[in-house]
Amino acid sequence: MTLIDYRTETLVEVVYKAIKKDITERALVPGQKLVIRELQERYGISETPIKQALNRLITEGLVENIPRRGMFVKQVTWKEIEELMDIRLMFESFYIPQIIKTFHQNADIRAKMAANLDEHQRMIGNIRDLNEYFRNYYLDQEFHQLFIQCIGNARLAHIYNNLGTHIYAYYVYGRQPREGMIRGVQEHRDIFDALVAGDEVRLRECVRIHIENAKKNVFEMLHPNEV
Repeated sequence: MTLIDYRTETLVEVVYKAIKKDITERALVPGQKLVIRELQERYGISETPIKQALNRLITEGLVENIPRRGMFVKQVTWKEIEELMDIRLMFESFYIPQIIKTFHQNADIRAKMAANLDEHQRMIGNIRDLNEYFRNYYLDQEFHQLFIQCIGNARLAHIYNNLGTHIYAYYVYGRQPREGMIRGVQEHRDIFDALVAGDEVRLRECVRIHIENAKKNVFEMLHPNEV
């Protein structure tokens, strides 16, 4: 049984983090069936918090619920990732003129993006454990969410955030070489600098490079013998 400390967090939060950690570390492998009784024994927590945690992980795309079969650790395919990343590129590229306009009109978004970059660059060279990999992931997602907020359309932002592009993250950030993570943050800085300059052509190219490199990282992780 995995021993976990639930003195300072809710049981749902504790077991959610524990399951996510085990998925990331491949203690629970893609395609593995998640049986509630076995998870109760593994984490020493009752059924209800485990079900709530699994529902949260389903929303995040790390777990899938297959009718009449049960819940499984999500299996990620290259085709799925490629399609999602192509949609992401379409979103981020199409609205670039509006994104630049909103960025220059909204001081709050500018400040949040700058703070995100500063924190990300401070931590990226000194990641030591899984919690810091998770923090790296959240900072990455926050940057892109702020970027999409500049579209100024809440419905489109909601669609973007539910595309599932985050599915690949836990399979990459825990294994991606530090150099790759540093490069990703630098690409965020390049995007930010292009926004500050109001350079539409440069921004479009920075976005394209960033997403193409992300696709390459995932492909290399999923097909290590083909690179």
